[in-house]
Amino acid sequence: MMRAMLIQPGSDVVSPYKLARQDGRWQGRLALADFERMGSLVGSVPTAVVAVSLDFRRDDEGRCRVSGRVTTEAMVECGRCLLPQPCTVSVAIDVCVVGEEQASTLPDTLEPYVLDGDEVRIRDLVEDDLILGIPHEVCRDGDSCPNRPRFEYGDPEGNSGGSNNPFASLADLVGKRR
Repeated sequence: MMRAMLIQPGSDVVSPYKLARQDGRWQGRLALADFERMGSLVGSVPTAVVAVSLDFRRDDEGRCRVSGRVTTEAMVECGRCLLPQPCTVSVAIDVCVVGEEQASTLPDTLEPYVLDGDEVRIRDLVEDDLILGIPHEVCRDGDSCPNRPRFEYGDPEGNSGGSNNPFASLADLVGKRR
């Protein structure tokens, strides 16, 4: 049975091990501007928020597991058209909180979050996954990107309007240089 742990507004420092023992939950909204690395990669309005919902539990091996979802709205530069586009970045979180010495012993199926100490800021816990969730191409319709590369192909029927010799146009070019 999962118990919700109530968090005071503005309090994003938690003890994951304690929350895992209590089957706790952390839900809240954090300012996107407080995510320094994420904020440097995306544009946002001053009121942009990151909605966080995380469940803390112990797995069958007694390890501290954190799972949930993180979502925000941002202006992301499209990798295709290079223009900022509004985008929802939403990622699933599933990490195993461990100390540095335990990280190398985790199975490959678990994503470690190495914690030095007993407490962590929620933004530090989720920011890497949020950054990895930024899409490369954010335009809704790739064909509408104003700077997308134009692809032009020859006539599928092979009608070039001239001879069937594929080198005929090269001969024309060579002839113009002389």
